[in-house]
Amino acid sequence: MMQAGRELDAKVAEALTEDEVEFIGGKLMWFPDQEGTMQEVPHFSTTWEGMGVLVEEAKKQGIRLEFSHGLNGGYYGGAYSFDDGEYQIDHSTNYAFTTAPHAVSLVFLMAKGVISNA
Repeated sequence: MMQAGRELDAKVAEALTEDEVEFIGGKLMWFPDQEGTMQEVPHFSTTWEGMGVLVEEAKKQGIRLEFSHGLNGGYYGGAYSFDDGEYQIDHSTNYAFTTAPHAVSLVFLMAKGVISNA
């Protein structure tokens, strides 16, 4: 299971853009858009702000991300897409994670076919 952190953030960034990310000067960098300006990769898996960026970027790709609270205090992630009233993508994490950003990052990778379960 991938831990929350920069390695997971790199996988998420690559799945969002289908481009490589790289460490430059100790920072994880990417080209998030067509403008060609290299920027630091958000902390998708460890911060609520980073998770918000991921949710909005996934939405542009037709993937709806969400989280729910588990009875044990953890978080589950869900990823969905619809077309003509039918689910095209329907994934959820099998385990509760300590933070919502971690759960949402993993379920996004499931939706993109990068990992098979979380």
